[in-house]
Order: sequence, then C-alpha cells, then structure tokens
Amino acid sequence: MTMENRCISRDDILQSTLFHIQVKQCQYIDNFPDKVASIIDYAVGKKRLKKYSEVKNKLYRIKTNFFAINKGKVKKKDFYEGLYERIRNRIR
Repeated sequence: MTMENRCISRDDILQSTLFHIQVKQCQYIDNFPDKVASIIDYAVGKKRLKKYSEVKNKLYRIKTNFFAINKGKVKKKDFYEGLYERIRNRIR
C-alpha cells in the first residue's frame, strides 16, 4: 500500500488497539496495548503499511498475560490479524 504521507498517528493506532480489545470483550493488566501500538506504528512506516507477515513475529514475541487472561475468548492469530485488518482499513 503506497501513501503520499503517513495518515495514521501512533495515538490512532493505540485507540484502534484499545477498541479492538473492547470489541473482543477482553481484559488486560499490563502495557499490552502500548506494546502492540508501538510495533504497528513501526509497521506503518513513512510511506506504506508493511505486510502483516513482516511484523507478525514481533507481535507474537510480546511478553504479556493478555492471552492467558482471555484464554478461550481470543487466539493470538485471530486477534492480531483482526487488529491489523482494522488498522489497514483505517488507513485506506
């Protein structure tokens, strides 16, 4: 995806992350949303959104209790892919 300039801020990414958590009716006790927002903010870059496959491993390496707390509600794969799609749609 090519963009003339960066059209989503880190705060927008963080808000999208928090909204995604709320929609999934999940809970968190650590700085999980901020860590996710930092990685996706990096993925947005200056001109284009990197492919999900390029940042997937970084997302999966986040140390968090989020998935243990929400076991049975959400899987890593579904959560991250859904969030990435949500952000990609906001950029379009």
